[in-house]
Amino acid sequence: MDFVSLAEAKARPGTRIVVAANVPSPWSEAAKNLFHIAQLPFVAVRVKDDPAGVSAWAGTDNAPVVVHDDEPMRSSWAAIIGLAARLAPGRVLPLDPARRAGVMGAVELLAGESGLGWNVRLTMIHDGLVTDGASGFPARAAGYLAKRYGYVAAEAEQLPEKVAAQLAVLERILDGNDYYGGASPDALDVYVASFLTILTPLAEPDCPGISPPLRAAFLGAAQKLGPLVSVKMRAQRARMFQHHLAWPIQL
Repeated sequence: MDFVSLAEAKARPGTRIVVAANVPSPWSEAAKNLFHIAQLPFVAVRVKDDPAGVSAWAGTDNAPVVVHDDEPMRSSWAAIIGLAARLAPGRVLPLDPARRAGVMGAVELLAGESGLGWNVRLTMIHDGLVTDGASGFPARAAGYLAKRYGYVAAEAEQLPEKVAAQLAVLERILDGNDYYGGASPDALDVYVASFLTILTPLAEPDCPGISPPLRAAFLGAAQKLGPLVSVKMRAQRARMFQHHLAWPIQL
């Protein structure tokens, strides 16, 4: 992983990815991993290195943002996948339109609004609020994120059921295969592996650099919702990191 300063990123051509730091945000990790399996060179810029400057350049206070040459900046998961698919035809999305639509629809279950990642985040927000930060996100972060992501306390008890239903659909799509992409992984493999990280206990060597409060929040989510992940899907994630993605996870 090649991390560069904001100044260097702004001066370079090619692909630059603005990523979260101190925590393995599945959206940021999936963006990095996508370009990795597409064999497309890129550099990464950490938001924490210059939050105000990065936000001003990227046009948003969220991550990831992918900047490619002088093209418009891309901050949605769909646009990021679309760029990688255009730059590396056939590597991250099927060329067949129907199969491509299937992959993109399945990724939406993970990365979209009210998708699996969204619901796990709401779970950590809820736990942080009801325990005053003893579990889940630290209380101050939980309060900020609650307003940003539509947290409703009365709906929190439904979150495990929603996560379980989304995982069940993804397991049916895998259908006992090694990869969602068939003989080789595609974008859905990348997003499943990246998003299952938040449901997997991470030892310090697995992902050094997580701030202790956030490591505790992610561990709590993994303990609470991780048992919903099937053995087959855990095997798919392990296979991805063993053979295709960088390990350990570098923030």
